[in-house]
Amino acid sequence: MTNPAWKSIADAAPTLLDLKKLPAEHQAMLLLARLSVIYPQTRSVGGLHKGNLKLSPSSLAIGYNAQEQARVVEYLTELPWADLVSRGYLVETSSGFYKVSDRGTAALSSASFLRISRAALEAATLLHDDLADSEKDFREGKFKDAVRDAFRIYENRLNSIRDRSTDPGLHGKSGTTLAHAFVKSPSVFKFPFPALAPTDPKAVEAYKESLRSLLAGALGFVRNAYDHEPYNLPELDERSALEPLFFASYLLRLLDSSS
Repeated sequence: MTNPAWKSIADAAPTLLDLKKLPAEHQAMLLLARLSVIYPQTRSVGGLHKGNLKLSPSSLAIGYNAQEQARVVEYLTELPWADLVSRGYLVETSSGFYKVSDRGTAALSSASFLRISRAALEAATLLHDDLADSEKDFREGKFKDAVRDAFRIYENRLNSIRDRSTDPGLHGKSGTTLAHAFVKSPSVFKFPFPALAPTDPKAVEAYKESLRSLLAGALGFVRNAYDHEPYNLPELDERSALEPLFFASYLLRLLDSSS
């Protein structure tokens, strides 16, 4: 895995606004990760000191543009810094000087979201807008939760289409049965790629049948497994999590074009 997020806080939050959107614990742990890199360089002069970090903001805020660096350091040395001190992850060694404690080092080793690469974080921003909750889970390293939520959102979109519809053929349907009924509905479903086989009705029907299987299979195979038996599924890393997330994103875009 290349370019892990702990090398730069900006890898996990490219702007100060992005940083502020992260959960407070996530902000504090990203700060701790960066301080753990800086501390060995400052040990000979007493350790980590807020004033010194503010004098050289590019050290703590590496990766941010010059206009934001000072503001990022100012932000991080307030509540996130205080959070680390309260947890015992940063301990004062002399007046105003701190070090990363053994407890802090141990906490870093178990913080999965710190190992997500910048490339993966940037890729997650391309997901369908409806998957904001899944993107948040992904950024926090909750990969199975991210996939589960994505396919719940996809199923909820199908349910919403059913609930708005006046087609009696959709009423009372759910899950895989609803996915099949949706594609068969003459009043609700629009074939998403009308340029395919424009003069071959049999080919169009074959595409529709395949689409029914695709929409239903996503529920029967992916959604059900991650919702009901995640403990029986292998653990995910950033790559294996992004693959089903983009599948869910593609399904939502198909629904955008079909309803």
